[in-house]
Parts: sequence; structure tokens; C-alpha cells
Amino acid sequence: MNATMKNAPEREEIESLLPWYAAGTLSRRDAERVERALANDNELASRYELVREELGEAIRLNESLGAP
Repeated sequence: MNATMKNAPEREEIESLLPWYAAGTLSRRDAERVERALANDNELASRYELVREELGEAIRLNESLGAP
């Protein structure tokens, strides 16, 4: 098993944390794990940018709906 396959489960776990990291709701420990992974993985960093864009769009959409 090569290093990439060995780290695949951890990478998937980090990727699943990206929405919560973008929202600022992770524990300090998990946020630090995500930050280390983003610093070392350009593809993951690109995916994080997509997550941030989606979060921003969701916020804008919800704000445009107004109060009930």
C-alpha cells in the first residue's frame, strides 16, 4: 500500500470537515488538523475554496429571502 492510499481515509475525513471549518464551528483540534492538511494539499485547498463559495452563496440566498 503506498502513502497516498494509506492517507486516503484521513484525507476523506478532513474533506468532510471543510464545511464546518468554513463556518468556523470546528473544535480547535479539528481546525488545526484541517489547516495542516490545507497547507500540504493543493487539491484539498481548491476544494475548500469551493466550499467557501457555496457557503457564501447559501448565505446570500437566505438573506435575500427576507423574514417570514
